[in-house]
Amino acid sequence: MARWQEIRWGLWLGLLFLAMVLVGLVQGGVWLKAFATSADDLPIEEVALIGERQYTDDSEVRDALESLEHWSLFTADVAQIRDALTELPWVDRVTVRREWPNRLRVFLVEQQPVAHWAQGQWLNERAEAFSAPERAGLAPLPQLAGPQGSSEKVWQMWQQLAELLALNGHTGHSLSLSARHAWLLVLDNGIELELGRKDTLARVQRFIDVWPELQREGRVPQRVDLRYDTGLAVRWQQQEQEKQKG
Repeated sequence: MARWQEIRWGLWLGLLFLAMVLVGLVQGGVWLKAFATSADDLPIEEVALIGERQYTDDSEVRDALESLEHWSLFTADVAQIRDALTELPWVDRVTVRREWPNRLRVFLVEQQPVAHWAQGQWLNERAEAFSAPERAGLAPLPQLAGPQGSSEKVWQMWQQLAELLALNGHTGHSLSLSARHAWLLVLDNGIELELGRKDTLARVQRFIDVWPELQREGRVPQRVDLRYDTGLAVRWQQQEQEKQKG
């Protein structure tokens, strides 16, 4: 009987100890959760912003991150922060990392504009169109335009034409692709080159070859039509007449 009572007391004591452990674990979990979610206990005191910025102001970044003061380091939603910063017009992509004890590291990469695009947009180095406000120093970028979905085609053609022109002492200003897939190239001196839908580089080379002769005319061309198999047609700026050359 004495041994049975000893075992019984031992069982109750064991159960009591287990209950105390479970209660302690629950209370500890509640306390840890409350601590982790309290901005007062573990606030985000520093945001390390990494990456060269030319077009995104500090005020834009602060406005996008204004909700951080309501979060702790543990509860900060890095995906939400990334999305908020990526929505800034000149931001391309963002990476966010937590750093103990109170810091967020934000790596920000801006869009790199290579050209103006139709309807007030821009093209980045991947020939992707994006919308963003005007910034100083971007006016000299080429003016490109084309139907929806043609940005990569237009950008590739511009690169080829710009190289060909530069090798021969000319500079392009704009290039557009019509809905009928015809090219129009405008030089920086205002001369318009109608290139049609095929043999684009060869037609520009034809203009380059005949340019010295056009200069000897003593007049400035307004538009040069190169859509002929051979030769070209010129409309002069003042006389508004065409002169066939072939």
